[in-house]
Amino acid sequence: MTDVTEWDLWVRSTDLDADGIVNNARYLEFFEQGRLEHLARLGVVRRPRPPGAADRSFTIAEVRCRYLAPLRHRETVTVRAWTGRVGERSFALAYELLRRDDGSPVAEGSSAQVWLDVEGHPTPLPPDIREVLVASMGAVAEEDGR
Repeated sequence: MTDVTEWDLWVRSTDLDADGIVNNARYLEFFEQGRLEHLARLGVVRRPRPPGAADRSFTIAEVRCRYLAPLRHRETVTVRAWTGRVGERSFALAYELLRRDDGSPVAEGSSAQVWLDVEGHPTPLPPDIREVLVASMGAVAEEDGR
């Protein structure tokens, strides 16, 4: 069973474009919020940062979003995030955005994160981080060597 993090967000007036629907770029921000909540819940991201911790532990290498339906002002959306893949130096997260009132899908996507050393170069995932990410995948854990 895959470990899924869920987080509810309200659509604000500032999320809307000139057509009165949520601007496409905001969906990526919703994914970002899901990513941070998921990684914080797993202990991969810690706020505030522990003393002496690097300013940045990973970078976003790729984000994908498939838009399925528009969102409008004052709707509530549930962001679902989970670990999709764990490699040697990277991991992927998957996302769903669902209308909270009826559970209908609004968007789906993914992001790829690459772990960085203190100089900002790709480096293997620390063993404890890797273990937590793999465990969060449950029975579907796989490795691709990246």
